[in-house]
This record gives sequence, structure tokens and C-alpha cells, in this order.
Amino acid sequence: MSETTPLYKKVGRKYVPVVAQWYEDSGKDQMRAGTFRMVYACKDGCRRYEYDVTPATTAMVAAMLVARVAMEDKLRDMGRMHPIGTITPYTKKQRAAIERFKAEMGGMYPSHWTERSAYEISEAAIKAVLEFRP
Repeated sequence: MSETTPLYKKVGRKYVPVVAQWYEDSGKDQMRAGTFRMVYACKDGCRRYEYDVTPATTAMVAAMLVARVAMEDKLRDMGRMHPIGTITPYTKKQRAAIERFKAEMGGMYPSHWTERSAYEISEAAIKAVLEFRP
């Protein structure tokens, strides 16, 4: 059994939290002096973070965070599968063929295919705006 880092240590008569070693070593949420982080509470219990925001770009980045959340919600909604036009119910034979196709193809698509998430698409859209030079 390996030894673990304690979460609390006793100091006097009280127990105080101990910062875990992985947090100190990783530098994940440690910011350099002079940098800024923007926090956007897009929904109750949900936060989005944007790092390395400067005072000059704050308004634009804030607007993009709001737009990103709206884009992702809309992209998720629009990306859902839906029937085209009027649908007549499938016959037993057609349903069996669909199930065979899904089983043979690993779902609806070949296993080596993938699709981009709403976040990845909105990230690419915002990157395109930021990198646009007329």
C-alpha cells in the first residue's frame, strides 16, 4: 500500500487543510503576476473561465463568452437528430435492417469517424474572429 498525502494536519488544537502536492506541482490554476482571469457564471452552478484577459480586451472577451454559451446551446439543439418531413412508421423489416446497420457500423457512423462538440465549434468560431485581419 502506498502512502497518501493527508488532506488535513493538526495545528495546535485544530485541523487545517493541507494543499495537495499535485496542485503545487502542476501549476494548473496558478497564475503569473500581472495576468487576469475572467469568470462568467452562465447558469446557476455553472462557470466559464477565460485566462490571460487584458484590461484592453475585457469587454470583447466577455461578449465572446456570452456568445459562446449561446452558440453551444444552439449548436447542441440544432445537432440533435430529427425526422425529415412527414414520417411513416417503419415496418418490422425496416427496423430490423436499421438495427443491423447500427450493429455493424458501431452505432450510426463508422468507429473511426467523430464529430466536433459544440464547445470545439464555438472555440473555432471565436478563434477565427480573433485571428481575422481585413
